[in-house]
Amino acid sequence: MTLILHPGRSRSPQATGGSIGRCTIKDLLYALVSGLISGSLYASMALGLAIVYGVIHVFNFGHGIVAVIGGYLTWLLLSQTGMGLIPAVVCMLVMMFFFGLLIFKLTLNPLLKTPNWEFSTIIFLLGLGILLENLTLQAFGPRVKYIPPFFEGSLKLGFLRVNWHEISIIVIVLVFVVLLNLFLKRTWFGKAMRAVAQDMDGARIVGINIQQTFGFAFALATAVTGFSGVLLGTKYYMTPHIGWDWMVKGFVIIVLGGLGSASGAIYAALIMGIIEAYVTLLLGSLWVWPAWFVLFVVILLLRPQGLVGGRTL
Repeated sequence: MTLILHPGRSRSPQATGGSIGRCTIKDLLYALVSGLISGSLYASMALGLAIVYGVIHVFNFGHGIVAVIGGYLTWLLLSQTGMGLIPAVVCMLVMMFFFGLLIFKLTLNPLLKTPNWEFSTIIFLLGLGILLENLTLQAFGPRVKYIPPFFEGSLKLGFLRVNWHEISIIVIVLVFVVLLNLFLKRTWFGKAMRAVAQDMDGARIVGINIQQTFGFAFALATAVTGFSGVLLGTKYYMTPHIGWDWMVKGFVIIVLGGLGSASGAIYAALIMGIIEAYVTLLLGSLWVWPAWFVLFVVILLLRPQGLVGGRTL
């Protein structure tokens, strides 16, 4: 499972990998910058999973293809309508929000009222992910797609040179996380989502509509995940099948951070992004997944609740 960079994107020296014993301070610093960029992308991807699990207590196995659809929709709006990047992303967010709301109303809402809903919803979301992957393949074809960078050019910091686009990714993710945090803490819907995540029975007693909150949380997570697909599509090539790679990475990150914890997902994403960059530099890209899963198993053995703990949003 390998994510393929666009040609022309800044490839730090570790991209070739396996240079243990020959790397320089410059290589180590490049690896750190590359790890922060990858970690920012993974954080944006994992947030949608954390929201769904934190509020509804369901793991969305269709998460990766949702990100792919967000990226493909933005590519379609950019290439077929001549729309600018920001209007295209805004339109995509609106479409993904209502797509998530529709999926919840028509399918998940009835399933959540049935016995053994935990198992049935997981199987349903896995099947839905496979269906959406094949529909995306039929609609867009197997050829790779990508989204143009936000900015051209690069910034030189001493002996380091970093693309403006990659700097913008880090800034966008930081702003996005701050806005999401403000939404969860300052708005009525955000407070309702946090209340349901922390104590569903207590939330029901104080008058919060649980089903309405579930629907809003799933729709919001769908839009957030679609946005992460746009960011990933500016860095990596997109195909209908790449969503499974993104889903597995998102799964490792949210379990490591603490299921349902948005802040834990962000910390875990940055840690895994930096580990990925240094393992690629020192050992080669083939060692990234083994390194990820060794750390994953060790931390879960020592701290089963994850780095932060569960369902704190």
